Amino acid sequence: MDIIKFEPSMIEAVVALWNESVVPYSIYSPFTKASFQSKFLDNPFYDPDGSLVVIEKDKIIGFGNATYNHQGQEPSQTPGYITCVAVDKNHWRRGIGSLILKELERFLRKKGKTYVRNLFFNPINLEWLVPGTNHHEHPGAPAVPFNTPYYFLLMANGYNVNGQQDAYHLDLNKFRLSEDVKKKMEENERNGFTITFYDPALHHGFDELFDGLQNEGWRSVVKNNLAKDKPDPMLIAQKDGEILGWTGPVFTQPSGRGYLGGIGVHPKAQGHGLGKSLFCMLCQKSKENNAAFMTLFTGADNKAREIYLYAGMKIVQSFVALRKELK
Repeated sequence: MDIIKFEPSMIEAVVALWNESVVPYSIYSPFTKASFQSKFLDNPFYDPDGSLVVIEKDKIIGFGNATYNHQGQEPSQTPGYITCVAVDKNHWRRGIGSLILKELERFLRKKGKTYVRNLFFNPINLEWLVPGTNHHEHPGAPAVPFNTPYYFLLMANGYNVNGQQDAYHLDLNKFRLSEDVKKKMEENERNGFTITFYDPALHHGFDELFDGLQNEGWRSVVKNNLAKDKPDPMLIAQKDGEILGWTGPVFTQPSGRGYLGGIGVHPKAQGHGLGKSLFCMLCQKSKENNAAFMTLFTGADNKAREIYLYAGMKIVQSFVALRKELK
């Protein structure tokens, strides 16, 4: 048995390994040769030295990938990431997964990394399928699926829990605006708050909103959307033209997923149920835009969970961020 560097000529064999020995036993999406090429080799953060295979009797029986993003800092100041460890199902429980993991950790040490974190900041993020649905795919795993073979492999090799992310799902074919939402929106309208689509000729205050929320990520989502030749619609909560809440953009991804770039209400306008109304309207408008479902994830202790549960979303998978110090 040998561990060697992955080469592009091995894509077909690794894809077959993944689809036969990972997909049926996990929530991860299958690969094609083209999607594997796009996900790994074409990724600007892909380092060829961070991908390896295990070969026995001229057959690939294992694959692993690790990556990193220094973010302009000293390598030791940012984590390394283990993207995946895959072993042929006919060779499980031989210690091959642990062997791959140790080699990937050795690679990250050579890159100056002093610790590993497995969570959504990994620049190579793997798609996963919502259990019990007809191929409802989320574009990236927020961390390691809880109580899975991969989770147990990492825990057995010195990784520790470093936070929890819960994934939510909503079947938009079954979604209806509740009477409670309608009444709350009517009540807010009497007080001058309305939920509507953003119109630059009528509304102002995005920068003030994101200053108040202290969220540069959402500011970037809005800025990038408005820079398009034809921006996607965005829902806002407004009063007298001032933007006090935002969500969207309303955009349906090729998978049928209704997109969510973020949702927030200015601190001075909180307490009126505007966040719940905004999100429910996003669900409705996404449905009208031919989205079949919505998925998202958030921290287990994030108060925004109340909004998602109110809209009828269900927690379908819990993920744990894992961390290990590299000595």
